[in-house]
Amino acid sequence: MSTTPGTAKADDLPEFIGRYRVVARIGKGAMGVVYSALDERLGRKVAVKLMLADFEQEPDMRERFYREAKITGQLAHRNIVTLFDLGEDQGRPFIVMELLDGLPLMQYLGTAPASTVDAKIELMIQVCEGLQNAHQAGVVHRDVKPSNLFVVRGGTLKVLDFGVARLSTSNITAAGALLGTPEYMSPEQARGQKMDSRSDVFSAAGVFYFMLSGHPPFGARDLRKVLNGIMNESPEPLTDDQAPEALRNILLKGLAKSPADRYQQCAAMRDDLDQIRRTLNAATSRVLAAALDRYRQIIAVIEERRTIGRTLGVAGIDVSCADAVARLEARFPVFAAYAHAAAVAEPMDRTVATAALEALQVRHNAEQAAVAALREQQADALRPGPKTGAPDRARAGGFWRGLLKTRDS
Repeated sequence: MSTTPGTAKADDLPEFIGRYRVVARIGKGAMGVVYSALDERLGRKVAVKLMLADFEQEPDMRERFYREAKITGQLAHRNIVTLFDLGEDQGRPFIVMELLDGLPLMQYLGTAPASTVDAKIELMIQVCEGLQNAHQAGVVHRDVKPSNLFVVRGGTLKVLDFGVARLSTSNITAAGALLGTPEYMSPEQARGQKMDSRSDVFSAAGVFYFMLSGHPPFGARDLRKVLNGIMNESPEPLTDDQAPEALRNILLKGLAKSPADRYQQCAAMRDDLDQIRRTLNAATSRVLAAALDRYRQIIAVIEERRTIGRTLGVAGIDVSCADAVARLEARFPVFAAYAHAAAVAEPMDRTVATAALEALQVRHNAEQAAVAALREQQADALRPGPKTGAPDRARAGGFWRGLLKTRDS
């Protein structure tokens, strides 16, 4: 549960829920209100989800609430929120979960760490990992959507709210009940038909589509159109800029109308996503290696400039070259740290690496052009002069000082 406080006034808060001292209200959902609280016995911060008063006399909703706690309690995985306790307070049931420090997925996608396809694929893989663990325990989530996914500090994703989940052998929910969020529900769920883990595959693929495009695959405003799109239409194709072809193909398979045509398990979708990740990582490594090589070449050219400048007696050549290296190191600190190492140890996003390579290429071309011009002037200066027959070093030095002024401006 998120640590972001809600807008409730302090005097609206209960002092305790069970033995847990309430600190703030941090959210409200279809099943209940979530508070941040303190377990004074253990000195641990927790999230407490308390059933809404409107559900107090509803046996079905009460049963669903307890089922959420029991189901979630069976699932121990880094990508699923951890359940600590279950109880009642003045006749109202509550569950106690880990208090998460981070951002809901929708907010996290707007931050720099989640801005690349590589980062989004990593999050997709974590969604699949969490759901696969649940499916192996016989649990179908049935409401996979962005608001039920949370990213804690450090980048670990957690699947939340198994409030409409059910054990795959359970018949508690009445046939034909429409539970879940329409934008991401599967065709069989929209029709009120029997569901299994492949329904979560569809919903997860819909969330992945949203992560790449910024909108659900079948719209979000008109319920009738959304449901018709889910059951009968294909989503608008993603562009090359939004996702590589291999990733688009994974989403299309996950969003297949028939469960038989989809991935049969989230693990299979995860494996294909991981293959894309490895391919992209390999491509990134090649770009990084090329950028580091270009960085080292620039350093070598600057050193050549220093050597030729000294030979010609160019005033301030050592200071000029030292300044050039300092500017290069300040702009590309990662490459500076590994300029004399065998490889770049620090990972870098492929887009950033590509931009760095392009910038380094421009700088390398400029340095090479400057040194080439200097070599030509050096050769000219070393030819005998018309009157003295001696090399004209002063002429070469004057040219180089002008070249430095123009290049470094």
